[in-house]
Amino acid sequence: MPTHKPPVPGILFVNSDILPTQSQLSKQTFNTWYCNEHIPDVVAKSGISYAYWYEHVIDRLSAARRLNFLTIYGMDDINFAESEEFRSLKGQKPGPNKEGILKRPSLILGRPARFLLYAAMSHSSNAELDEWYRGEHVETISKCPRYRRTSRYKIATRSLLSGFERSFPPAMTWLALHEFEGPEVPWKELAATDETEWAKKVLPGITEIDFGLFELKRVFGEGEKARL
Repeated sequence: MPTHKPPVPGILFVNSDILPTQSQLSKQTFNTWYCNEHIPDVVAKSGISYAYWYEHVIDRLSAARRLNFLTIYGMDDINFAESEEFRSLKGQKPGPNKEGILKRPSLILGRPARFLLYAAMSHSSNAELDEWYRGEHVETISKCPRYRRTSRYKIATRSLLSGFERSFPPAMTWLALHEFEGPEVPWKELAATDETEWAKKVLPGITEIDFGLFELKRVFGEGEKARL
């Protein structure tokens, strides 16, 4: 008898940008295609409920990065990514592109905030990192000005797409999405959350990390009436 995997709510987390070799492709052209064709095509699939599209923010404390666009797709079941319907998506523009399919232990509820600060990481003791997040870190971040919420995920799979070549490096373990309202991100207060005694014991054990600050530009699917 065929077996069916139990549904696992989660998100598809996609960093993307234009390849340096595609200098003839302007940012405006790429964004027009991505927002008016590609994202609607993905959201139209039966297993995708919404998409949030962000653009990287560069300020005095947020460094430049290679992948400047971020799309988060909501999935009622991350197993949908293995379906023929999902795999039938066409029209991948040249990357590079980084995808992660993530299990969701907590839901993103309500309208997304203006700013999203994400941190993906692995640790020499992932249980120790998780305990710190649960026992202190999220609570201290929640006390920062203009804080909206934090959503945490366990990363299920990871792939890299450069042009049309896809590879599958080992996935990091955890992803945290911290949301803040405008007009700016409270960098000073955020830096202080890494200065507690508990944080100083945990942070040296991080073995891989990726982070970035993004500003919400558009909402697709559920909650589209709240589009910016």
